[in-house]
Amino acid sequence: MCIRCLATFERETRHCPDERANVDDYIVQGLFRYEGIAREMFGLAKFGGNRALADFLIERGIMRLAYPSDVHLWVPVPPERTRLLVRGFSLPDRMAWRIGMLTGIPCAIDGSSLHAEKEQKKLDRPGRLSERLHREWSGGRFSPHHRSGVAILDDLVTTGGTIRSFATFLRKKGARIVRAITLFDAPLRVERES
Repeated sequence: MCIRCLATFERETRHCPDERANVDDYIVQGLFRYEGIAREMFGLAKFGGNRALADFLIERGIMRLAYPSDVHLWVPVPPERTRLLVRGFSLPDRMAWRIGMLTGIPCAIDGSSLHAEKEQKKLDRPGRLSERLHREWSGGRFSPHHRSGVAILDDLVTTGGTIRSFATFLRKKGARIVRAITLFDAPLRVERES
């Protein structure tokens, strides 16, 4: 995945398909592909509220990570409040808490999304990309130590718009983003929608 535009690389050439993308200074890593049985498990964990399955996916995903020596704080992409009430829990919050427990690196679960427009899953790719321009966030208190190495956590990346929007918000709060980690990476679905 390109760290500049979040697009998937061309399979053979390993080059960015969008040369006009803005350069970001952090890596985006999806731990699992959003396809097949993994996609079904993700749906049960996220939308079915299956915490045990969520923990299983998180723990297996962590095994795919190198030790994050550059990370001083895990910050999950905050949920929109009505979604949180409907689902019963936030998968990114749970990721931050579980990864924090397993690595000994603290997490900050105090943000919220003020966005209450149309759900992203009901939008096509251009709709998702434009939606990120209108998203608002709140929260994010950082100590000077934590500002030096923030890792954003989210459950699924399709276009990368949510991560970019949240990273912009955190940078305005003084954080230095060193990486973004998502439980699932859905580039094939994005390619099919285009």
